Amino acid sequence: MFSVSLSKHTKNTKNTKRRRGFVLVSVLLLGVVFISCATSFAWFARLQIKSALREKASLANRSMAQVLTSSIIAGIKSNTIVKYDSPLLEWFKPFFFPAGDLGMWVVQVVPLDDKIPIRSLFLPDNNTLRNELRKPWEDMWLKLEGRDLVYRVLDFLDKDAKPRMGGAEHESYVNRPLLDLSELLIMEEMTPELLYGGAGKTGVADYCTLWSSGKINLNVAPVQVMEILPGLDKTLAEKIVDYRERDPLRRTADLRQIPGFPAKSVTTLMNLADFSSRYFMIKIELLEDTGGGTSFSVVIDKTAGKVVRWEEI
Repeated sequence: MFSVSLSKHTKNTKNTKRRRGFVLVSVLLLGVVFISCATSFAWFARLQIKSALREKASLANRSMAQVLTSSIIAGIKSNTIVKYDSPLLEWFKPFFFPAGDLGMWVVQVVPLDDKIPIRSLFLPDNNTLRNELRKPWEDMWLKLEGRDLVYRVLDFLDKDAKPRMGGAEHESYVNRPLLDLSELLIMEEMTPELLYGGAGKTGVADYCTLWSSGKINLNVAPVQVMEILPGLDKTLAEKIVDYRERDPLRRTADLRQIPGFPAKSVTTLMNLADFSSRYFMIKIELLEDTGGGTSFSVVIDKTAGKVVRWEEI
C-alpha cells in the first residue's frame, strides 16, 4: 500500500515538474515574442520618424527652390538694358546663397535656345518645314546616320496625317509639337542610342531642344549644332566659340568682327541666329545632405514669366 502511494506521489511530482517546465518555456517564448514585437515597433517608429523628417526636409528644400526660382524669374524679366545672353555675364555664373537653417545653396542660371528648335520646325501651317531649318535638319540626320528618318520624323510631328515624299505616317504618330524628346521613341525606327547618343556618338538630343523661341543663341550653341547651320561649317563654328569665350556676341554685326568670317554667312544666318534666349535652366543644389530633395533643375520661360519644367532629385 505504501509503495503504491509512493509511486503515485512520484508520478504527481513528475507531472508537476513537467507542467512547471511547460509554463516556464511558454513564458520565455511569450517574452521573446513580446521583445520581438517591441523591437519591431521601435524600428517601425524610427522609420516613420525618419520618413517624416525626410518629408519635412523635402518640403522645406522645395519651398526654398521655389523662392529662388521666383526671384530669378523676376530678375530676368526686369532686365531691359542688356539685350544678349552669354555665360560671360556675371548673373549666369554660379553663386552661393546662404539660407540660414536651410543650409548653403549653389545656384546657376544657364541660357538655353542653344539647339535646333524641334517644336518650331514648321511655318504657321504646322506642316511646311521652315526654309532656314531645312539644311540643319537634313545635315543632322546625315551625321546621325539616319537618312531614312529625315522626312519620317517630320511626318511624326506635322499637323496632318498625309505622308510626305520620303516620309511615312502611322496611327501612333503624335502629329503635334513634342512634350518631351522621349516621345520620339514611339517611332519603331528610333532607339535610345539614336535619341540620346552614347559610346562617343552624338544623338538627336545633342542637336535638338524643346526650349527655344525658334532661333538659336550663338552665345551658347554647341559646335556640332553651329557647324550645320546655313553659311557655317566646323571651322567657322570653332571661330565663333573662340570669339565668344573672350567677348559676348551682342548683335549680328559682331560676327563681322571675327577674322575670316564671310559677310555672306552673316546674311545667311540672319533668319535663324540670335544672341539672346527666351528659355533658361536654373540649377539649384543644396550643399548639405538633409535627406530630402536637394537638387533641382528648373526650366523657365522669360517671356511668359513662368516655370515650364521642374525636376528634383
